[in-house]
Amino acid sequence: MKSILLALMLFIPSLFACSQSYKIDVKISDLKDSDIYLGYYYGQSTYVKDTVKLNDKGEATFKGDSLLEQGIYIIVLPSKNYFDLLIGNDQEFSIETSSDKLMENLKIKGSKESIAFRDFQMFMMEQNKHSMQIQGRMRNLDSASDSVKIYREQMDALSDKVKKHIDKTISENDGNMLGVIVKLMKNPEIPEITVPDEIENKDSVRWFHSYKYNIDHYFDNIDFADKRYLFTPVFHNKLETFFTKILIQNPDTIIKYIDIVAQKAEPEKDMYRYILQYLINTFAKSDIMGMDKVFVHVAENYYLTDKVDWLDDTTIDKIKEQVAKLRFNLIGNTAQDLKMETLNGEYSRLSDINSKFTLVMFWEPDCGHCKKVVPAVYKLYHEYTRDEFDVFAVYTQTNREEWAKYIEEKGFDEWHNVWDQYNLTNFRFFYNIYSTPTLYLLDENKKIIAKRIGHETLKNILDIELGKKKISDINFEEEKEHE
Repeated sequence: MKSILLALMLFIPSLFACSQSYKIDVKISDLKDSDIYLGYYYGQSTYVKDTVKLNDKGEATFKGDSLLEQGIYIIVLPSKNYFDLLIGNDQEFSIETSSDKLMENLKIKGSKESIAFRDFQMFMMEQNKHSMQIQGRMRNLDSASDSVKIYREQMDALSDKVKKHIDKTISENDGNMLGVIVKLMKNPEIPEITVPDEIENKDSVRWFHSYKYNIDHYFDNIDFADKRYLFTPVFHNKLETFFTKILIQNPDTIIKYIDIVAQKAEPEKDMYRYILQYLINTFAKSDIMGMDKVFVHVAENYYLTDKVDWLDDTTIDKIKEQVAKLRFNLIGNTAQDLKMETLNGEYSRLSDINSKFTLVMFWEPDCGHCKKVVPAVYKLYHEYTRDEFDVFAVYTQTNREEWAKYIEEKGFDEWHNVWDQYNLTNFRFFYNIYSTPTLYLLDENKKIIAKRIGHETLKNILDIELGKKKISDINFEEEKEHE
């Protein structure tokens, strides 16, 4: 009896050890004596997990002594072609395909989840193909024609078919990796509303309803405690779509939902870290005016607190330095007052300018871009009255003769031309001046309403704010090209 018990005790751990490893047999029928790679997703990036060499029969085995993180993996061939592979609970299975038709010839044995994922991919690819065909037939047809109505009905039927298949896949794979991925892909279904006849701007009301419902329910299908999301590209895309496309691109709106999402993710360390890293990197490099306020919020409320413990001192110091440069010149802040010397040795103070809008322009004569922008601003200066618009022009260098000569030659002497030879005002710090020209537009209370803009953007803002143009009159794409 003792010997039997001892044998059982030895056998059970061996079974457990076996279950804690992975073994994926691969056969690429038309590829021999070549290295292939097992890669994995982490957010939007891919990394190599394992490398094996195919034998003269095109066979090899990926294996390891510990389980792989569940998620979507890729098998990459020497040609750089690859195919996605789901790895869930079953981590001992086999794959066979050919290099010329990776997905079409893909056969999987031993993993129900991986097989189901492959079938789901093929289904979605086929439906997408049908959708493209229908859209192609609709192209160049009269939108009111009977043919277009038929094609639209076909598109609706196709959409309904896809929706039902997604719901069926989620139901049949509840809790496993495939169910998690497909559920993550699903977007909120926005219910229609009835707008009373007496309400004006019905389209606006419907839009707001859709927008509000979408942002309130966007993360309904996400369990922020499940870090398996990170090993797929789906979660990153979901996160990015929400913060850069779904939400109105207003800093205060984005900040509100950053705090909501961060709170949901905080209990799961890996999810929390990934989300915060995505947020600070995204808004640190955003080219949308005003998004530096979002960066400062994430830095001050998360990275520069005890909520983040994964940074070294050097990185923390860099974040602190960047926050310090931005804190005083965020849109909505009152601009730092500047008292500077004029050409004739007197002093001019920014806060003393009485105008609806004041431009604080940091420039220098030798700057190539300044030579284009400064004359354009001077032209704008004469399109408005001084109670509408005035210019506080800060010369950033120390060569008084060069400065005086340029102003005299160009006739820019009507502005508040000032300089700070000894940097007593610390203007470079307060306005984060690292290049010229740099333009800040202030309102009558000297609050910053726009920053680092070009002269065309400046004109459009002034025309809209002063009632000379409607926002619908502006071609923003054309303006972006010019600037």
